[in-house]
Amino acid sequence: MVKKIAAACLLMAFGSTLHASEISESSTFLGLELGSTKSESSLQLGDLPKVNFESDSVLEYGLRFGAENDEWRTTLLYTYYNDEDNGAEETMHKGSVLLDYFFWKTDMDAMTIKPYIGAHVGYMTYELTDDQFFPGFNTTISDGSGVFYGLQGGLNMIVSEVIGLDISYKYSWTGVDDSPVPDSTFKLDSMGSIAFSINYYY
Repeated sequence: MVKKIAAACLLMAFGSTLHASEISESSTFLGLELGSTKSESSLQLGDLPKVNFESDSVLEYGLRFGAENDEWRTTLLYTYYNDEDNGAEETMHKGSVLLDYFFWKTDMDAMTIKPYIGAHVGYMTYELTDDQFFPGFNTTISDGSGVFYGLQGGLNMIVSEVIGLDISYKYSWTGVDDSPVPDSTFKLDSMGSIAFSINYYY
């Protein structure tokens, strides 16, 4: 519990510091995000060989709040993910801080295009239940939380004074490895997401 609280406090401090510096010289925005996300995980029961899993592409919904200038952007992002497939249900809640660098900019007739690369860090909760272990009863395979981190890249398109569009790819590694099932080890290894967002600048 102490580790979880410390990680959450560190994340909030990191985000507030970056965001405060950005707000002082930038425009702020609110946005909505829709992503297609895949997760990779592994499960080992006792002495049996480890089994690797890869989820289907699942819709992930997000809310964004941030600030940006010509070179840098800081974003606070919350996302929700839920996947139900063949008796298994996978649920994630994620809060993260993203820092992006716009390495190029071009002005076209109707929009400004700025490609970027960046990094992110966040904290998440993860739950996986499955009724295949005991048919008719849902078994909780994982009910943990932890820090995740990763890299992203994408294209930011400013189409008017108040509207911007964003297409990105994010890849994250996680530290979630909790399982209440006796003699088992479950780990959520990584997540990959293609996302589209729309931002309102004010």
